[in-house]
Amino acid sequence: PKKPFLLLHHGQSAEFDVIFKPILAQRLEGRICLLVGDVYSEKTQVELVGEGHEDEFTLDGLEEDRKEKNAKSSLKKDIIDAVRVNHIQFGDCPVGKHCRRTFTITNHTCTKVMRFEWEADAPFQFSPKVGHLHPGCAKTITLTLKSDVPATFRRHLVKCQVAKVNFELPRSKVQDWDDRMSIVTWQDTTRKDPGARWPKKEKV
Repeated sequence: PKKPFLLLHHGQSAEFDVIFKPILAQRLEGRICLLVGDVYSEKTQVELVGEGHEDEFTLDGLEEDRKEKNAKSSLKKDIIDAVRVNHIQFGDCPVGKHCRRTFTITNHTCTKVMRFEWEADAPFQFSPKVGHLHPGCAKTITLTLKSDVPATFRRHLVKCQVAKVNFELPRSKVQDWDDRMSIVTWQDTTRKDPGARWPKKEKV
């Protein structure tokens, strides 16, 4: 109800929506006082506890598994354990065929370069699997499932190790990198082509 009061007859019920919108990464507490009766002779207090957080590293474009969230979320004393689960649903995939899903990872920091590495083996393959993520940047990740035998994967957990990286060079001179990229160097050789005035360079 929009009004702070209402009249309930015998057997009736009402629902109230309580919205929590934190502006800082901190724990907050509140209290609602419920007065009942013609002269408000009965008083009930409802304790509210919430915690605002700001992630430095997020996975975006994934579905949220609400069943898993509801099963693991619990209220112990006055502490709310909020569990967020990133979930990818592949559905039915033909045996021996590649099934792909894409999502993005984002570095929300302003100054820190993050290194990420997916701890996953066959039949799940991440591309890129290892890489760096610059401040304020995002990178697209492709997850491929390929199984050569019939199999069912339910709540298959995959972890991503994330760490901050310190470079000696200024951040503006640090290039983006992941394991899809390769570095090509050239070196002089003693071999010369006929008519050339300089040694030929070879790719290594």
